[in-house]
Amino acid sequence: MKNLIAVLRFYFSTFYALPALKDSQGKVSSKSVLKLLGIVVLAVYIGGSFGFLAWQLYANLYKVFASIGIQRLILVYALLYGSVYIILISFVSSFSTIYTNEMEAYLSTLPVRSSFLLTGKAAALAVPEFLFTLIIMGTAFIVYGMNEQAAWLFYINGVLILLLVTLLIVTISYCISIPLLAMGRIFRNRDVTMIVMGFIVMFGVLYLNTSINRILAFTEDPAKIISMLQASNETFLNLLDAFPPLQFIVKSLLDAANPVYVFLLFMILAAVLFLSFGVFTVLAPLYQRVIQGFSEQYIKKMNRAQSVSFLRTNTGRQSPLMALFLREFRSMNREPVYFLNGPFIIILLPVILGISLYFSMGDQGSLGEITTLARSNFTPVQQVLVSIVTGAFLGSATSITCTSLSRDAKHIGYIKTLPVSSSLYLGAKLIHGMLFGLIGCLVAAAVSIVLFQVDEPLVVLVLAASFVLTLLFNVLGLYIDTVNPQLRWENPVAAMKQNVNAVIMMLLEMLSLGALGFAGFMWVKDLGTLMLFLLALPLVITVVLLLLYFPLGIGTLRRLEV
Repeated sequence: MKNLIAVLRFYFSTFYALPALKDSQGKVSSKSVLKLLGIVVLAVYIGGSFGFLAWQLYANLYKVFASIGIQRLILVYALLYGSVYIILISFVSSFSTIYTNEMEAYLSTLPVRSSFLLTGKAAALAVPEFLFTLIIMGTAFIVYGMNEQAAWLFYINGVLILLLVTLLIVTISYCISIPLLAMGRIFRNRDVTMIVMGFIVMFGVLYLNTSINRILAFTEDPAKIISMLQASNETFLNLLDAFPPLQFIVKSLLDAANPVYVFLLFMILAAVLFLSFGVFTVLAPLYQRVIQGFSEQYIKKMNRAQSVSFLRTNTGRQSPLMALFLREFRSMNREPVYFLNGPFIIILLPVILGISLYFSMGDQGSLGEITTLARSNFTPVQQVLVSIVTGAFLGSATSITCTSLSRDAKHIGYIKTLPVSSSLYLGAKLIHGMLFGLIGCLVAAAVSIVLFQVDEPLVVLVLAASFVLTLLFNVLGLYIDTVNPQLRWENPVAAMKQNVNAVIMMLLEMLSLGALGFAGFMWVKDLGTLMLFLLALPLVITVVLLLLYFPLGIGTLRRLEV
């Protein structure tokens, strides 16, 4: 048991990488306290945002179902649809974290039972899965309980059901993931795995976004919602009558005042807990072989023509700046975690916003009518303002420059030994960020042409202003990551997704662009003033920051020790 607890602590500390409150001298660090407080505030904000969205969805569904006397169906919807999304999230999480880095192979050699290692990893993943379950399913339970004035045992039963669902789904996910990874070498290719899982998550998010927007778009017309969900309602009612486990769960909520259900749910939860540990014990040897398979190195023998082509492509003479830029570009795009959480956001965000716009304005008719409505609601200056702010956000939200030194933590010592100018090394990072920044600006310009039908001269102004703002934010990102690089990490997830610099930069972008947009809507009435504040002034600030950055960056790089 002591080994199991130690493994649990290890996985929780490595998966979530929370800052230690005490420094190496045993004193409480104010910097760590502020970091932890910021992480908690951000988690509460994100959870609250998703919770509010779920509340709106379930509250509207409850009103519609209550009007025809089938309000209990909201519980069935939450249980079934919620289970589908939790299964998707859990499967992706388990599949992509079976092997995170070389540390997994080292752990498998320690005198610790493999079942403990697998159980610890599953427990670490079960915590966020439970939080997702709480939002996706628990919100529906709260909406139903408050409207039906349910007994307090209703909420206890609800929590037990959420724990039971989470535990079952996590266990099933590993039962699928581990044998699948053991089946073939292609599944043990971490890059392929991350890309496939990333696209699965993307399509899942888009489908969820589409479903929610379809329902929320008809909140003022319950008849349309009833008509849209009629087939699902009939199917779920038939399933409720034919599937005893679902009957029992719904009955434990509808008849929650009966304490027998609390006892039965406790017993079932305990039984599933022991069963899960038994399953992990059975899967442990296969898990061990999968980990060893990830550690194997496969060498491809090339013929003469392939060797010549490889050497010509990869070892040809190039300028130092171009070589450094290509290194940045390839390292970002070669690592799926970096790409999916960085440049890919330029594609993902417009798609999500487009779906939301389509369903929120779907009653307006064709695309032409939607663009007419958009143009009538905004003045020409406001149309340009919205396009500029959108382009600046897309161009600077890739988290490239604000994690550039952090991502290079394993290579900085090597880079410093090369006869390469530090200014070129840092400049290549800025150019890399601005390449994708330009793509984000072009996407925003295209949206402005389609949505607002902005004229060509104004499109040039949109591109210029959004590019300058993008440059400003990318330079600020370099500042942040230069002053506070995150050099202690064990896997790419920690360098990118768990990097506090990316969070700081994202919040700074949102607050700054939100303030600029608000000020522009309130006080800017002509294009000249708009260009002064969104083009000329940011350009001057950017030039000054660039002149000050390179001496700072060169000095900091000289002092860095990894």
